[in-house]
Amino acid sequence: MTLYSDIGGEPAVNAAVDIFYNKVTQTNSLDPFFVDTDVTRQRGKMKKFLTLLMSGVAEHSDVYMRNSHAHLIERGLDDNHFNTVGQLLKETLEELHVPGDFIGQILGAVESLRDPVLGR
Repeated sequence: MTLYSDIGGEPAVNAAVDIFYNKVTQTNSLDPFFVDTDVTRQRGKMKKFLTLLMSGVAEHSDVYMRNSHAHLIERGLDDNHFNTVGQLLKETLEELHVPGDFIGQILGAVESLRDPVLGR
């Protein structure tokens, strides 16, 4: 069993990402990072990423995250934005009644990518 299957697999990830991006796109402090982003395409990328992350097969995710967020650092992406995104993800998972220990595991995995996302 993986965290991915424990939380409900594809339907659960799809629901979480859709709710999450609705929250992200309504958060003014994150607007500069989504100006020229195809949010539908971004949702697909996030669904794939979370699936890999929760399945335990997100090898080299730190390299991917560093490369895929480099242009956002140029726009000012910092720890405050990362914290905001983490909070929105936490709220989303709580809204979907994901058990607290699973939320902790998911947020821990995301937190482990803070430095690569922020180019450190």
